Amino acid sequence: MAIRTEQDALLNEVKANTGTALSPSASILIDDTAAHTGPYFAITALADAVIDHANSTTNITDSANFTLPKGVTIYGNFEVLAIDSGSVIAYTK
Repeated sequence: MAIRTEQDALLNEVKANTGTALSPSASILIDDTAAHTGPYFAITALADAVIDHANSTTNITDSANFTLPKGVTIYGNFEVLAIDSGSVIAYTK
């Protein structure tokens, strides 16, 4: 029983200290090839999505396009986001 109580206490502390830090205030569906201005703090692929690095402004240092598999969420600083194919949900604060 003590372990459960300690776990509950830890979870309550995490919740109290993070608040809404990772909660989006808005999200948009991106399923076209246009550049969308954020900033976005996370993106989730609804279908395999190719991120168009040349037309995006991110904190990802590799300059190549990359595929975000369906169901995967990545976190970062995405000032501008463009995809070549697929669809994603982009989250903003």
